[in-house]
Amino acid sequence: MGFEFKDRDIDDNVIVELKDAQSNVTKTVKYKLLNLQEFNSTRKRMSCIFKTEDGKIKLMCKGADSIIHDFCLSYESKKSVLYKTTQGHVDRFGNEGLRTLFVAEKEIDQKFYEEWNKKVVKA
Repeated sequence: MGFEFKDRDIDDNVIVELKDAQSNVTKTVKYKLLNLQEFNSTRKRMSCIFKTEDGKIKLMCKGADSIIHDFCLSYESKKSVLYKTTQGHVDRFGNEGLRTLFVAEKEIDQKFYEEWNKKVVKA
């Protein structure tokens, strides 16, 4: 997928190597870890919130295909060729007894993050 975890530094930054598939150029970036929600059997996913080097806040999540899938799709996207192709692969893997995990990413507005984080800290 062109995204490889390399390390964590002493400041809890996550060091990632990104590889552009088209140009074959690789660059190393740091993501500041802001929040971590560990995987558990209820949520069936793990979520991390990072601040990128350019100041954007991103939610990255990995988990069971059945859970992540529903968060990522609108009705219209279920009609897309990409959706149908991906779902075909997931169904085939499942029929073979294999587990599949999905990875998702979303940029989060700074104000939304600050309000959400206050609630998390208070809880």
